[in-house]
Amino acid sequence: MRLAVVLLVCAIAPASVSAQPISIQLPRNDASVTIGWAGGEYELSRYDNWRGSFLVAAGGGHYWTDHVKTELDVSWTNTGQRQVYEDLQFLGGVTYATAIHRARDIRVGAAQIFQFGRNAWAHPYIGIGVDSIWRSTTIDRDVQSRTIFVPPNRNVPVVLPPLHERKTDVLGQPILKTGVKLYASEKAFFSTELKLGIRHNVDHVVWKIGAGIDF
Repeated sequence: MRLAVVLLVCAIAPASVSAQPISIQLPRNDASVTIGWAGGEYELSRYDNWRGSFLVAAGGGHYWTDHVKTELDVSWTNTGQRQVYEDLQFLGGVTYATAIHRARDIRVGAAQIFQFGRNAWAHPYIGIGVDSIWRSTTIDRDVQSRTIFVPPNRNVPVVLPPLHERKTDVLGQPILKTGVKLYASEKAFFSTELKLGIRHNVDHVVWKIGAGIDF
């Protein structure tokens, strides 16, 4: 469905300007609102968990030249949920417990953009920057019964207590992005963007589409 929307935008935008000469002059500023999909990696114990979330974002930029722009954006994801397995040390032995892990991100990002083309209906761009992330996580674990092997040769039945843990982490993450602005008129545009967040490796991917205005 999202791919169909992008293809429709690509088809409509050039048609809307083909009837008149292209005379788009890049402005000083722009602003946009977007929706999309965010996939993130959450490290829990020795397990890495990727999950997808719906994303809403808003942003704006200032053009220093026809090709160079500084951009700020903020985005929110909905709360994702997954069952996870935790390794636990208990009574001198090792066991595991299952828990429900919930997480959501608020991201504030800044990027330096290089935009290709001038006086055209489509402007591809690339950018590099950094995101500041406020990651809220909750872990809920019910009471669970396990059997633990305790050296030298004992199997001990145990009851793991319940757990409710909530915390917020603040992280910094370098990002790379690429996308295109597709003008429907002299001031109004559609946009699509792919953004990669990198720490040890690529651990965050965002794809979004939206609309905006130049001013």
